[in-house]
Amino acid sequence: MRTSSTLKPERELLELREEDMSKLTTYTAAIALCMGLATPAFAQTTLTYMAIGPERTAFNEEIIRRFEEEHPDINVEFRWLANEPYKTGIKVVMESDSPPDVFFIWAGTWAQDFVDAGAVADLSESEANGDLWTVGMPKALVDQFRDENGLWGVPSELYVKEFWRNDAFFAEHDLTMPETFEGLLNMCSEVREIDPQMTPIAFGASESWTINHYLTTLFQRHVAPDVSARDYRLQGNPEELFTDPGYLKALQDFKRLQEADCFNDGINSVSPEVSRAMFGSGLAATTYCGSWCPPQFDAAGMNGGYTPFRFPAIEGASGVQQGSMAGASGYQVSNASEYPEAAMTFLNYIANAESQVLMTELTGLLPANGTQVPEGGLSEANSALLDIVAEDEATVAALNTVVETSVSDVILKSGQDLVAGTVTPDEFMERVREAAQTAAAR
Repeated sequence: MRTSSTLKPERELLELREEDMSKLTTYTAAIALCMGLATPAFAQTTLTYMAIGPERTAFNEEIIRRFEEEHPDINVEFRWLANEPYKTGIKVVMESDSPPDVFFIWAGTWAQDFVDAGAVADLSESEANGDLWTVGMPKALVDQFRDENGLWGVPSELYVKEFWRNDAFFAEHDLTMPETFEGLLNMCSEVREIDPQMTPIAFGASESWTINHYLTTLFQRHVAPDVSARDYRLQGNPEELFTDPGYLKALQDFKRLQEADCFNDGINSVSPEVSRAMFGSGLAATTYCGSWCPPQFDAAGMNGGYTPFRFPAIEGASGVQQGSMAGASGYQVSNASEYPEAAMTFLNYIANAESQVLMTELTGLLPANGTQVPEGGLSEANSALLDIVAEDEATVAALNTVVETSVSDVILKSGQDLVAGTVTPDEFMERVREAAQTAAAR
């Protein structure tokens, strides 16, 4: 029996970039070819499954191996792409003649875009029947995949983003974790005075979503949640969308971090992986990174010598000061699946509470359903993250999962321009308002 572990990702697919649209036809053909590989003689059904990697690949390969052993009549063809190529790749294959039966997706606008296109199955009946994935699953996370017409996905992972400190460096130099934004700026100066070669905040933005995450939290700090919710959903008078002065103040604060020499050089050319390695190898005092980062810190040599702390409060700002960026990701089922029953069997297998334990063990990620995770089963880092979130007044999901897609694209592109200095904060917001008004008029 051929399992997913024998299917290595094609490196040419990993090189896919969103701007390289000329390659999309070739890419679609390659995916279709991969998904059409011959199946074992005894396999009656072949499902296709797509997800992001590489950090989740060990779990995906192992869970598919176990599934195929228990379901010898179902073969699963597994493909993964790295984070950025996946964002383009999943759109391409879902519009092709060979969409995957089951695929990874972020809750919010990413999932909703496929709902609006009529491309994914309504899972309301599965939920009503109490299928295996529902047992112990928090309703608040399930609701992130729900709209007034149905349930369009199943959560599998909770993501949280906070600052992380280098414990040894902070202890050696008697530094404290900053609780205010001004304190964060002062920390940058202190670190540079202690060691000019030490980066205060490791930051890589060759993939623009990392800037987007800073702006997610800065917007949360500066803009009242009812106002931002209206703007993100394009509700109300189009002329008033994104006019709250807090957005501009948030962008100005981001630039203050850059101008205060808080970051490493070459932000737009440094990858997220390199910035994590910088922190993990002791070359940075802090970094702003997600719940998926600690295993990468450890791989670089830090071995648990880090502690998370909340993005600092901003004195006088109008938004939520005790809050975090947090959200869910999970799975959707294609409406075009030839084998919907087999697809639901697979979905129930990979998303149930027992499988969530395996995901946590193999990847260090936070499970959406932690009801079967044994005491001590979460890492100290993940436990500390959950402690922070438990005390939050509110959480907000990443901008590119809650803001209307065309507006989100403008924010993503403008973030790198802001870092490069080719747009000012005012020009940034002019772009956003123009995109929002255009989208609202459709």
